Amino acid sequence: MPKLDFIPSALQAIDDPPKALYYEGDANLLDRPLVSIIGARRSSNYAKSWTKRIALALKEAGAVVISGGAFGIDSAAHEAAYPNTIAILAGSIDTDDRDQIKPIKQNALVLSEYEKRITPRNWSFVHRNRLITGLANAVCVMYADLKSGSSSSCNYAIKQNKPLYVLPHRIGESDATNSLLASGKARAIWSEEKLLSDLGLQASIKSEDPLLKFAADRPAYDVALEKFGALIYEYELGGKIVVKEGRIEVANVSY
Repeated sequence: MPKLDFIPSALQAIDDPPKALYYEGDANLLDRPLVSIIGARRSSNYAKSWTKRIALALKEAGAVVISGGAFGIDSAAHEAAYPNTIAILAGSIDTDDRDQIKPIKQNALVLSEYEKRITPRNWSFVHRNRLITGLANAVCVMYADLKSGSSSSCNYAIKQNKPLYVLPHRIGESDATNSLLASGKARAIWSEEKLLSDLGLQASIKSEDPLLKFAADRPAYDVALEKFGALIYEYELGGKIVVKEGRIEVANVSY
C-alpha cells in the first residue's frame, strides 16, 4: 500500500499525530476544504436524511467530506459526497474489501495509519476518530449517544479546537449532541446554506447546464473531453470551468 510522502499539517498539530499515512485513491483531495461528518451506526431516518443533504451541499460547494467508512451516518455521508469524500479506516486498507469502500478506493480516497494486515479492534475505532476530526477544517456530528464512539469524536474535536456543528434532535434522542448544544460547545445545523456560510463556502448555483452539472463531480479531463468535445475548451477559456490535477471543476463564480 503506498504511503503519503507527507503528514498533513492539520494532523501534525494534534496530540499523538500519526507516524505515517497509507492511502488508496486520489490524494489530491487533501488539498481541498475538508469537513468531517460523523455519527452513529444506528440513527434516525431524520439524521440520515440530513446527513445526505449536508454532504451533498458540501460536495456541490467544492468541499470534501471525511468520515469513518462505517455503516449508518458514515455511509450516508460518503454516498452523498462521492467522489468528494475521504474514508479513514480503523484497520489497514488491505483488510477492507466491503462494497461500500471499493468505489471510494477507486475514485475518492481511503486513508489508514496502518500499513497492512491490521484488522480493526474496538480501541482502534476510537483511536481512528482523532484523525477524522484532526484532518478537518470543521466537524459535523449528526447523531451521537452519550458515551459512544461518536461522542468521543466530539471530545476530540473540542480538544483540537475544531469548529463543531451538531444536528438538533428531540429530547431523548442523540443526547450527546443535545448536551453540546445546551452547554454552548457546539453550534446547531439549521440549514445547508447557513452551514456553508459559516464555513466560508459558496453554495452551488443550481444550473441545468449539462457540462456544469457534469463538472460538479470533478471528472477526469479526458473523460469530460470525450463527452463534450470542444465545448470543454470554450468553457475553460470563458472561465466557467478550471482544470486542476487532470480533472475539471466548476469555477468559483456565479452565472
